[in-house]
Amino acid sequence: MNANAPRATLTATEAAALRARITANIARDRSAPPATRGALRFIASHLDRAAEALERKALKDAAQILSDAREMAQLHPDTQFPANFTDYIEAPLTGVALPTLAPFNPVTPALAQQETDLRHRLILVHEKLTRATSEPAIDAWLPIALALQRDLMKLARAVRVDNARPCNQGKPTDA
Repeated sequence: MNANAPRATLTATEAAALRARITANIARDRSAPPATRGALRFIASHLDRAAEALERKALKDAAQILSDAREMAQLHPDTQFPANFTDYIEAPLTGVALPTLAPFNPVTPALAQQETDLRHRLILVHEKLTRATSEPAIDAWLPIALALQRDLMKLARAVRVDNARPCNQGKPTDA
């Protein structure tokens, strides 16, 4: 990420700024329908601005900019960022737990297994990312975490469709 040699240990604000820049690059590189590309550009731009604010130690400014990026992601779920994706950026500063999606409760066993597998992988990556204090480690684990979140969001949509099928509806009980 950096033109200089990667740093072995980052301060909390440096780590948050790096996470913002990595996430901005992911937003710029993410494939999306034309209607969503503007939202991704907005998010990327705001994440770059948040990184700059973090580098200046302007934490209030960074928090507001991140809030705007989070709101855009919430308004445009096709960006494939979870609603609280900025927690990944703020975690070094706040110590907040890394985000996970609520359980999907799939009816179909194959979808339930996919959910279990993805969540297990995300837990392992979250453990690595939480302990990551170097530029190479953050640069390695954050994109994987966001890709797994994207995969979980896709699975959530598939589960909603599958669970809504008449054959998957629970039978009414006799009262």
